Amino acid sequence: MHDDGSRNLEAVLARAQAAVADLAKSFAESAVVDLDHCAGFLKTAREQPETRGASVKEIYGIAHNLKGQGTSFGYPLITRIGQSLCQLTRRERHFSDADLGLMQAHLDAIRLILAKEIKGDGGEIGDKLAARLETLVNQTTV
Repeated sequence: MHDDGSRNLEAVLARAQAAVADLAKSFAESAVVDLDHCAGFLKTAREQPETRGASVKEIYGIAHNLKGQGTSFGYPLITRIGQSLCQLTRRERHFSDADLGLMQAHLDAIRLILAKEIKGDGGEIGDKLAARLETLVNQTTV
C-alpha cells in the first residue's frame, strides 16, 4: 500500500510527464514556425547584403534554440544539424552567397526531418546527411 507521500509524488510525476508529452507535440509545430522565420532572414540576407550579418545573427539564434531543443523532444538529428548550422553562423564574418546556400541546405534538412517525423538519429541516411553538412561547414569556416 502507498502512503500519501508516494501517491502525491506519483501524481506530480504523471502531470510532469503529460506536460512534457504536450511540449513534444508542439515542438514540431513551433520548429516549422522557426524555420519560416529563418527563411525570411535568409531572404533578407540575399536581398540586402549590407545587413547580411544581422540577418545571419538572427538565424544563429534560432538554430541555437533548435539545437538545444531537438534531442529533448526526440529529434537528436535536428540537434546535430542545428549544431552544424550554429558553427556556420556563429562568428561575425563576411557571409558569401555560397554560405547562404549552405544555410539553406541546413534549413531544408531540418524541415524534411520534421515533415517526415524522423525521430532518433535518422539511421545511416541521417548520419550521411549530417556528416556531409558538417564537412561543408568545416571547409567553409576554416
